[in-house]
Amino acid sequence: MTTVRPLGPDDLEVVQRLSGEAFGRGPRDDPWPDSLDLPARRFWGVEDGGELVAVAVHRAYESWFGGAAVPTAGIASVTVAAEHRGRGLLAPLFAEMTREAREGGAVISTLYPTAPGIYRRLGYEVITSLDFVTVPTAALTQPGATTPVRRAGRADFPAIQAVYERWASAQNGPLTRWGPAFTEDMMDTVTGVTVVDAPGGEGIRGYAAWDRGAGYGEKAELMIWDLIADDADALAALLSTLGSFAPVAPTTVLRTSGLDPVDHLLRSSRTGLRSSNPYMLRVLDVGAFEHLRYPDDLDCTLSFGIETSQHVLTVQDGRGTVSDVGAGDRVLSPAGLALTFSGAQSASTLRRLGYLRGGDPADDARWDHLLRGRSVHVRDYF
Repeated sequence: MTTVRPLGPDDLEVVQRLSGEAFGRGPRDDPWPDSLDLPARRFWGVEDGGELVAVAVHRAYESWFGGAAVPTAGIASVTVAAEHRGRGLLAPLFAEMTREAREGGAVISTLYPTAPGIYRRLGYEVITSLDFVTVPTAALTQPGATTPVRRAGRADFPAIQAVYERWASAQNGPLTRWGPAFTEDMMDTVTGVTVVDAPGGEGIRGYAAWDRGAGYGEKAELMIWDLIADDADALAALLSTLGSFAPVAPTTVLRTSGLDPVDHLLRSSRTGLRSSNPYMLRVLDVGAFEHLRYPDDLDCTLSFGIETSQHVLTVQDGRGTVSDVGAGDRVLSPAGLALTFSGAQSASTLRRLGYLRGGDPADDARWDHLLRGRSVHVRDYF
């Protein structure tokens, strides 16, 4: 008989072993994690006959969608003991984790899968990916960029976070960087953070967080973890500063997603994809649509169904309400619901995939207008 339960300190050794088996050890074979008592995280497991055979972590976040910070259940570090895989243990584990997450206010759940097919069966769908791409460092240099830059210190952290939130709030998908998971200690995890000050010293209008890496010469690399700016002038200044490393680190690795604004300023195209991490989303509660901000110029009432329930989304003056009294034949699969909410695919594409059926095709344009006005991006792995 299997039981799903929260994990405590006595489970640490087994969690470390299962995590090591699934994800490998670090350079020094350090155990992971070193504690189950971590801020905004709750560890869960499945027991079978008294043996802990599957574990996962629920991480409480907020994500930017539709100009609003949406309560999000991030699921991470999912692993099942090799001898127990294929037994369907994740379904009850996810059911219990997401039930508690919904009770705590989360309306969506996201994760980075190693095998997307497993999580599609649980209602998740890929909406974007976190990519590490390579570019020639020399291609970063921007002729004529003369705006001053400087090295940031810990005191600059709030202003740097403000730059990030201004960018993130205009996208669909990025985590907010508020709370215990994001502190000024992040400044100490990179070689440097270079910033462009706003006129008059009133804040910061762009920053780059980067690691120099080891050695120099043909195989040396520069790693850019974040490169975000309010305007083209600030972005060009940061790119030129990073491009000055070309003689000693001819290759740059950039953490990004989708079509990055940086791509429009590079002097040559990306040269490779170092790694790509799909990002999946599941709508836990259709009330998630009430968190979003909608175009002020479109008031409408749209019916939709999911599995066995019918709903109505009413949008007026940029705000939405969802009621459970809808009637209609427009039906979204769980994957279709995730892609609709995130704005990652058009209604036309959902129909081609079989994720949307029925309904008035004339409503497709209204759904697209409501939800597809922002690019889908992510920047943080968990």
